[in-house]
Amino acid sequence: MKKIIWLLSFVIVILGIGLFYSIRLNVTNKNDYLQRSILYKFDQTDLNRINTFYERFLDHEGDYLVVIGHTIDSGPAITNINSNGKEIVWINDMSRDAYSNGAIEVYKCKKLNKEEEYASTVFSVSNCEGYLEDDIKGYIAFPKK
Repeated sequence: MKKIIWLLSFVIVILGIGLFYSIRLNVTNKNDYLQRSILYKFDQTDLNRINTFYERFLDHEGDYLVVIGHTIDSGPAITNINSNGKEIVWINDMSRDAYSNGAIEVYKCKKLNKEEEYASTVFSVSNCEGYLEDDIKGYIAFPKK
């Protein structure tokens, strides 16, 4: 009798571990695009991720990105891009760049722009509060490779 209880307990534990692993693997694969929310290499993977952000915005779905741009001679320029699917809050943080004015610019906008140029893909925002509708604010370019 003790052997049967021991065997059933062992089987239940193994099934529980398998169920946990299966659920975790499913969640990881399902939300893989959200796993990479910090972009700093400006490579094809980062371009794919910001394209996913763009597509989600067009589908009225929320998303969040942090883009860390490298400067030539001082600290990074950090851009936080947060969307609820209807509006984008684009924050340019130059406070870590020793040779900039240290400004933190915040734009609340209703339009996300994507332009395909010869050597790069450029993302920006427009239709921002306090600015003319056609004023382009924020600017991030990803090289095509």
